[in-house]
Amino acid sequence: MKRLDWLFMISLFALIGIGLALVYSATSNSDLIWYKTDWFKQVIHFTAGSLIAGIIVFMPATFWRNIAWITYVVAIIALVIVAGSGHISKGAGRWLDVAGFRLQPSEFSKIAYLLANSLWLSKNRISIEQPKTLIVPGLLFIVPFLLVLKQPNLSTALVFTAMAIVQFYWAGFRMVDLFLLMSPVASIIFSAVSPLYWNLLIISVFFVSIKFKFPLWIIIFVMALDIGSGYASQVAWNSMKDHQRSRILTFLDPMRDPKGEGYQVIQSQVAIGSGGMFGKGFGEGSQVNLSFLPEEHTDFIFSVLGEQFGFVGTFVVLVLFFILLWRGIMICRLYENRFVNLVVAGACTILFFHTTVNVAMTIGWMPVTGLPLPFLSYGGSFVLTCMILVGLMLNMRLKGKDII
Repeated sequence: MKRLDWLFMISLFALIGIGLALVYSATSNSDLIWYKTDWFKQVIHFTAGSLIAGIIVFMPATFWRNIAWITYVVAIIALVIVAGSGHISKGAGRWLDVAGFRLQPSEFSKIAYLLANSLWLSKNRISIEQPKTLIVPGLLFIVPFLLVLKQPNLSTALVFTAMAIVQFYWAGFRMVDLFLLMSPVASIIFSAVSPLYWNLLIISVFFVSIKFKFPLWIIIFVMALDIGSGYASQVAWNSMKDHQRSRILTFLDPMRDPKGEGYQVIQSQVAIGSGGMFGKGFGEGSQVNLSFLPEEHTDFIFSVLGEQFGFVGTFVVLVLFFILLWRGIMICRLYENRFVNLVVAGACTILFFHTTVNVAMTIGWMPVTGLPLPFLSYGGSFVLTCMILVGLMLNMRLKGKDII
């Protein structure tokens, strides 16, 4: 049995401790009784998550392979139920009320997809030149992706996309294969943003296909798909009403509507910028204390960190995330087992994608997507998901050799 990675554990508990402190600071002006505050609830979330992670760590590694299909089916059923009768909040139906608890199935469906896709890819080879090999992994991806997108929850749907790309690469896809596979999605975006970018993409796809000597039928199919999706995107854009186009443009550029859709990002940038090098101190800062910053304890917890602890504080937290993910991905070097490597790579991808998008969102480098920051943002289902991922990674490290 491999020993626990203490660098991994130290960075993990440091992030949890910082997260609890920031949630307390962001919600300390609440008039609620202490046991009803978000901070106390977050302590409960992490306590429950730590217990679950501890149980996961000491279970047989083969258990997760054996229940992969069961968890996937249960997750899909839960997503279908949400689509039909889920709890609606802020215009989106994403929650189920179970035994007095409100759960978010889209969070746990990440783990279900991670296990099921890892199991399939560990036993089957895939190739872009053999379409039959892509049918099952394609269905495994598209079903939860569309159900989550319907909620609507674009940000979580993108997490599935990131996970699929990394796992496909880990399973044997070349970078050029992934480029062709994702080119229709890029075509949709580029054709709406700029005809020049779209034309350059189409030309790039063509020359890359020729250079790497893909079969003629693949070249024709991908080119037709790229051109068709691009034109469909333009038709959809032109058919939108002015206010719908305005909302999308503001989503991409918050400064178009600083008092409306762009308010959150602007206030977040002000909070981080005002922190300077060392910050204003724990519990201090006008953006948080005077409630200028919306959702400060969830989506914009990184802004609270920047205002109160400045550049130094944000740098330390990013280093802790780097250590956690670095030590996580190093688990793949311990074993040659494909299932172990795919599970660990997928888990690291989820945490990395959340971290990167959330930080970029708070500083205005990406649109506001609603992805929380692992171990720092408030949230029950998300905290449990992160701790389950940690438990799986440690389980694979300690007992991955048991999987044949």
